[in-house]
Amino acid sequence: MGNGPSLNQTDLTKLEHEFVWGSNRCYLLYDRINWRPSFYTSVDSLVVPDIANEINALTAQADQTMYFFPMEFYLKKILHFNDRVIFFRQLPINSKLGVNGYFSTTPNSFLRTPNTVTITALQLAVHLGFNPIYLIGCDTNYIIPNGVEAKGQAKDPGTGEIISGYELKSLFDNDPNHFDSRYFGSGSRWHAPNVNGMIYGYQMVKIACDELGVSVLNATVGGMLEVFPRVNFDSLFTKSEKI
Repeated sequence: MGNGPSLNQTDLTKLEHEFVWGSNRCYLLYDRINWRPSFYTSVDSLVVPDIANEINALTAQADQTMYFFPMEFYLKKILHFNDRVIFFRQLPINSKLGVNGYFSTTPNSFLRTPNTVTITALQLAVHLGFNPIYLIGCDTNYIIPNGVEAKGQAKDPGTGEIISGYELKSLFDNDPNHFDSRYFGSGSRWHAPNVNGMIYGYQMVKIACDELGVSVLNATVGGMLEVFPRVNFDSLFTKSEKI
């Protein structure tokens, strides 16, 4: 489950008895739903420190969610450990290695750093044996709203694209890119979205999953992600069957 605005057009009540991966500030949905994700991950070096208090509060609750984070957040004492938290080694993407430089089939050893946290979730979901896998809320189109401070630049290690204004800080609760305008709201720090890098990463994921015989289907309502075959979200459910 991505966090795009299309979630506001998705009947999330249908997911109550399903295995769902959540990420980042998906917990802003919790007052709308009576279920919790089975799995949760967050990896961004700007986002995680900003929401660490919320994440640590979540991991301390007695629910059934399993949490996955890069080891660096434990070593820097940003996130806490308990028996429902797993820390993993994270390596940057490496275009010289082709598909293997974007998608790890050995998460026990390491995971690849994505341009989108959804790819982290996909690496873990494949490792845990989920097949097929359905994407929702993966709109994959972004705009930078008014009232955002930007600084710095970065080079995408995969595509070589130079991203100016790489580090962003929102001044208002006016996030148009997620299901809640507070998602990257006032005071939030985030990285400029690299949509080209996301799409290329998803293309590498598809190649890897095809080779492994894992079916990934896009059940997002609308959006710009066309790498994976589309399927209607509502068509996935019947009265007697789960996804």
